[in-house]
Amino acid sequence: MKRRDAISALLALNIPEDIAMDFPHLPSDTEALLVYGSRARGDATPDSDVDILALVSNPRTTTYSGVVNVSFYTTQGLATGIGTLFGSHLKRDSKIVWDQHGRLSRALKSMGEVDTDRLFNRAKNMSTLFTNLDHDIPKYLPGLLRQARYLLRSCLYAQSIAVGKPCFSVRELAIRHQDHHLTQLLASRQLDKPRIAELTECLSWLRRLLGEFPVSENGSLEATIVNEWGRPSDTLSMAFMALGATGNGSDYAEVEKILL
Repeated sequence: MKRRDAISALLALNIPEDIAMDFPHLPSDTEALLVYGSRARGDATPDSDVDILALVSNPRTTTYSGVVNVSFYTTQGLATGIGTLFGSHLKRDSKIVWDQHGRLSRALKSMGEVDTDRLFNRAKNMSTLFTNLDHDIPKYLPGLLRQARYLLRSCLYAQSIAVGKPCFSVRELAIRHQDHHLTQLLASRQLDKPRIAELTECLSWLRRLLGEFPVSENGSLEATIVNEWGRPSDTLSMAFMALGATGNGSDYAEVEKILL
């Protein structure tokens, strides 16, 4: 698909021209594209990101251009989304704009259902990362807050599925929970400096959803990585991302994009 065709597809989704023009050039092995998130649902605000998934033969890191984010997945990589919130989100809220061989359409149909009980159990295990805050906050507040937001967003999405009213919009979640501040608290793109008060609020929400967090035996984020190294786990992946070590210039392999 040529860049001009991709831009035309974005314009057809009522994405403003000045935003669509930020669309980057695609690698030659791209065979399918979809738009997901608020731009696909039609409930975007003027400053909302444009989230795009590109199906490719060779894995790559995500490309950012203005507010246009293009994540690259192989067929095998996308298969890791089966049974996950991300897979359910794509299946429910995305719009395919190009699918050369039909593989992306078939992948979406195979995403299956989310086992919300299993997700909540996994989320509770991940919450051990937030039990040594006195040690970790001074150095890792931005990463801890980013991961707390991710976990809270995931748990609220899962809760909506569990009660039979699936929702992947933070604005809709704020309305449902009658808490307008949730929209800002859960937003993926944050412009303000991280604050401890926001982390405290996220963790308070998580405790309401998950109960008290299991106490970590590791003592710190760094110790978690050392002690969990060699036995890949959700906790290890979350610790990497809280430290910001996700493959961009680090000595560690990039963690999977899909966790929950």
